[in-house]
Amino acid sequence: MSYKLAILKNETPDAHLEWVAACEESEADIRYTVIDITRDDWLDRVTGDDYDMFLTRPPDETALFKQLYDERLYIVHHVLKKKIYPTYEEILVYENKKFLSYWLKANNIPHPRTRVFYHKEEAMAFVEQCPLPLVGKTAVGAAGSGVRIMKTREEVTGYVDRAFSEKGIPRRWGPNVLKGNYAKRLFNRLKNIPGTLRYFQHKFQSSRMDPHRWFVIFQEYIPTDFEWRAVRIGDSYFAHKKLGRMGSGSKFSGTSRVGWDGPSERLLDFVETVTDIRGFLSQAVDIFEDKEGNLYVNELQCFFGSKNPHQMILDGTPGRYVRSGSGWKFEAGHFNSNNSYDLRLRHVLELIKK
Repeated sequence: MSYKLAILKNETPDAHLEWVAACEESEADIRYTVIDITRDDWLDRVTGDDYDMFLTRPPDETALFKQLYDERLYIVHHVLKKKIYPTYEEILVYENKKFLSYWLKANNIPHPRTRVFYHKEEAMAFVEQCPLPLVGKTAVGAAGSGVRIMKTREEVTGYVDRAFSEKGIPRRWGPNVLKGNYAKRLFNRLKNIPGTLRYFQHKFQSSRMDPHRWFVIFQEYIPTDFEWRAVRIGDSYFAHKKLGRMGSGSKFSGTSRVGWDGPSERLLDFVETVTDIRGFLSQAVDIFEDKEGNLYVNELQCFFGSKNPHQMILDGTPGRYVRSGSGWKFEAGHFNSNNSYDLRLRHVLELIKK
């Protein structure tokens, strides 16, 4: 059986290349086309051939291009009735923390209480009596770049003042200091100085062209020493702990510090429930577990960054969990090569066969 696929790239030059690598390295008979959905001819190219599936890669740097991608993908999927991967609703939730907060509440999924204010006086009234610490988030921002933990009322007041101004809330565009391994990372960057300069210039321009302003997103602070990164792609489940760089009270996203403790069946059941509610196909579910063992969804991401060929290690063995009757079965193996795009592609081909 042969497959005809289209990859819908975004404005970032290399964001779609893992889809390309997955198609190139697959043993299946795949013919693929890359379509830049940000260009003026996008609709002619989408309708120019009869594709089995459109492989998406929504942007994660600016609300401007995120809105463009969501709008045009609506036409592709809902108007033209084309098949896309993952689902349209997963893409709407991705890198839109305002929409995510509404989605979680409407679906009765446990999550840190989140408030979104579009009126400054409303936000200031909340600041006067809100519990501290308080988490401020930008609508778009991967690897913790838009997350700020504020411990004083003065900090929160200043945050609101800046958000409701022309300046807006800045997002990190420079090196991520939470990751550590400074010497190794610097060495790798210096091996390709022109590429490094282009990378940070792009990050700088993205952060400046799209400041977070005229609204605020506040999230309840959940005290915990770690965050679960759980992943479901098709029938494959994985989970590991994301650890803070400075212990309790620090951010977990973007640190690259990992704990390979095995997940409980209760956690896997929780991930299955969250993703089944709306038929999600490809999700990283970031979960807080408080001191009492309560689980809260912090983030949902249909695409995520991971250079490891595995998302879980159990007793020293990489692998995955799959549903087995009313329980779970562990299967050993490296299932997350190519940033999990190889696994996604296998899932795509299974869906086409069905």
